[in-house]
Amino acid sequence: MMTDDLELLKGLRNSDEIAFKILYKKYFSRLYYFTLEFVPLKDLAENIVQDTFFTLWSKRHHLKENSQLGAYLFTVTKNNCLYKLRSQRYRQQLFVNSNDLQELELNLDVLNSLDSSEYTFSEIERIIKQTLEELPPQCRNVFTLSRFKGMKNREIAEELNISEKVVEKHMTKGLKHFRIALKDYLPFVLYLLIK
Repeated sequence: MMTDDLELLKGLRNSDEIAFKILYKKYFSRLYYFTLEFVPLKDLAENIVQDTFFTLWSKRHHLKENSQLGAYLFTVTKNNCLYKLRSQRYRQQLFVNSNDLQELELNLDVLNSLDSSEYTFSEIERIIKQTLEELPPQCRNVFTLSRFKGMKNREIAEELNISEKVVEKHMTKGLKHFRIALKDYLPFVLYLLIK
């Protein structure tokens, strides 16, 4: 697990609201876009993610010291999505015609088959570290600043004294490497690398 997640987990377990807010900011958009893939109503997708964070806060004292926060949050979100998709009330709201019902069944199948275990997230993290090390130094710097430090292309260009076009080129190259290395985990990885 990334060091900052360990610190945030420690703070969360001690009811630190700032740690919770940082986690919320870090994971909300990832979980939201993940949810939106399966539950195509923006308000409902947002409510599902809000429920996930409510669950995180209410069960914070039960989290183990080495809990994988990403795995936990995606598992809770996945289960919340499954609950909504199985609910008759939401089925009528989301899926009106027979084509929609086929999409519903497909979404249920995909969600049921997704492995959001801690093992999967540990494996993803291992592959991310390995792939990052294999990138050329400048590409690694750009990718790290963008995806792990949350900097915008303009900020990266200024920091590294390169043009924004060069930043974009490095990001494209980095993302290509990650797509290949993480091809078996794409449903989650797409959302883990969102800023």
